[in-house]
Amino acid sequence: MGDPTPFAAQPRPTQQDVARRAGVSRALVSLVMRGGDHVATATRDRVLKAADELGYRPNALARSLARRQSRAIGVLINDVSNPYFGGMYACLAREAERSGLDLLVAPGLRTPRSEAGLLDTLLEHQVAGLLLLSPTIRESSLAAYCSTSPTVVIGREVSVSGVDVVTIDEALGARLVVNHLAALGHERIAHITGGSDNRPALDRAAAYRQAMRDLGLTPDQVPGVFAPEGGRDGVRTLLQRGELPTAIFAANDLIAVGAIGALRSAGLRVPEDLSVVGYDDSQLASLDLVDLTSVHQPLERFGQLAVELLIERMAGRRQGSRTERIAPTLVVRSTSGPAPDRS
Repeated sequence: MGDPTPFAAQPRPTQQDVARRAGVSRALVSLVMRGGDHVATATRDRVLKAADELGYRPNALARSLARRQSRAIGVLINDVSNPYFGGMYACLAREAERSGLDLLVAPGLRTPRSEAGLLDTLLEHQVAGLLLLSPTIRESSLAAYCSTSPTVVIGREVSVSGVDVVTIDEALGARLVVNHLAALGHERIAHITGGSDNRPALDRAAAYRQAMRDLGLTPDQVPGVFAPEGGRDGVRTLLQRGELPTAIFAANDLIAVGAIGALRSAGLRVPEDLSVVGYDDSQLASLDLVDLTSVHQPLERFGQLAVELLIERMAGRRQGSRTERIAPTLVVRSTSGPAPDRS
């Protein structure tokens, strides 16, 4: 059996091809594709019929460059495996559609290096603005990228001139969790972090420590990452120490789910032996098999504000940076309960 014939990409039909098929000028084809006026109905129909027969699709990038404007917004997503970002993107997409914008998505891999390459790609596509979901890239690098494009950062506090921020009130989120658990009688509340190399995780951990101190409780922080293995490894660390806390405050829902799995594998019941609270209230938290108490982030509001701020900046209506901190709420489900009596 011989070697298979290599796939040869077929050239994409151009406006010139459509013009030949329809028997009109290329300029007239361009006018029809832009929805221009003063074209006879019969001629317009002939051009559209020729385009359909050839499979011609207008080049959105070329059209935007010709008009010196673009409807495309670049979206950088920190971690596509995290359901929180899926929910956030859906809200952004709905708001962008209502505003007549298109989204060009770049899925990140939770590393500054990969994000830098993706930002290069988005800017090469001449996007009109950037929406960055919890980027890990350093502020100095972020400032260089955003100096040429209107930018809104979502889910991370940054201090970059000309960049707007939409984020959660981390201090309030941590207080909601710690106060809820303290009201249930918990005093030994451990926090499994989201890592030491990204700003949202560090901000969340700092907010937890302050909330504990405000109630006269001793913080107990265990290193983790924003993934299920962070919760699994965090619980293993707690088990190896011997004396367990009575509750775990996980830095996100993925960590919480990993922690619950590890606790159950060790023969511990949730919440009878140990309560677990997550953060984000992602789609995962409300599943019947999970039913996780979690800090709710109003993603629809995030999407609305982020797109509004970006449109304002794209239109040149504002120069100074603006930060919007949105208040979270706590959704109580079955993974948090009264502190066990271990006397």
